[in-house]
Amino acid sequence: MILKIRQEQVALLDGEMRERFIERTLAGLPAVFPDDPRVRDERAMRALIEDGIARAAGFRITGAREVSLFVFLLHEYGPDFEEQEGRGWMGRILWDRGLGEGEKMDLIYTRLELASSRGGRPE
Repeated sequence: MILKIRQEQVALLDGEMRERFIERTLAGLPAVFPDDPRVRDERAMRALIEDGIARAAGFRITGAREVSLFVFLLHEYGPDFEEQEGRGWMGRILWDRGLGEGEKMDLIYTRLELASSRGGRPE
């Protein structure tokens, strides 16, 4: 099997590009979580993003879009969100090697959106 790494994936590994990614994500958090005062704590959010980059890579998620979406999940649901009661389905999706990183994030967010529109939790 030949491993193909997209340019944006390589960019996240590079120091300068990684810093730009972190800065963009920091700047975008208030728009994603407008009523959450935690996003104003730059040091805590930077640590969250760094952790998110590392944790996402463990699930073979390295693209900028997908890592951002992973960081948002981490912020919203907390550390080890994919192992929390009622969220094991997220872990199963994240660990599924048959899915691409975009598919993983799209599936998770689609299920969350559907559950939200029904007023319930995804199973």
